Amino acid sequence: MFRTIQVHVAVAKDNEIRHLALRRSDSCKLFPTMWQTITGTLEENENAFDAAKRELKEEAGLVTDVWYKLPFLGGFYDIKRDRVESVPTFAVVFDDFKNIMLSEEHTEYNWLKNSELEQFFPIPDHINGAIQLEKMLHNPLQLRIFLL
Repeated sequence: MFRTIQVHVAVAKDNEIRHLALRRSDSCKLFPTMWQTITGTLEENENAFDAAKRELKEEAGLVTDVWYKLPFLGGFYDIKRDRVESVPTFAVVFDDFKNIMLSEEHTEYNWLKNSELEQFFPIPDHINGAIQLEKMLHNPLQLRIFLL
């Protein structure tokens, strides 16, 4: 069962890959000030892919028609519900940096190199998803397989 999705946003430009990181606001009840990838919860009668598209627009002001389903399933233990939740993971890749329009949930953003992921992301699944995306970007044949 799942209620949560992840969206990894990357820029592949000039033989370099950067990953979008968003910093949560101080006012967030859950994980205030934490750096993260785009995440969100499904709304009623919404599927995971539609939730990913909605969250990309809400949290970063971005829209795209080119999406990938990462061959990576995140997960975490939800202590309030006392259950383990699987997290479908999606990705979008741009060929240039975009103007990010942050929601009230976030206060700043950064474009991270692979070597900076662990410094910013405290949640291992956010690091692992970015690493999986980067591996796919280095192998276009694999990347094509996961095009939605």
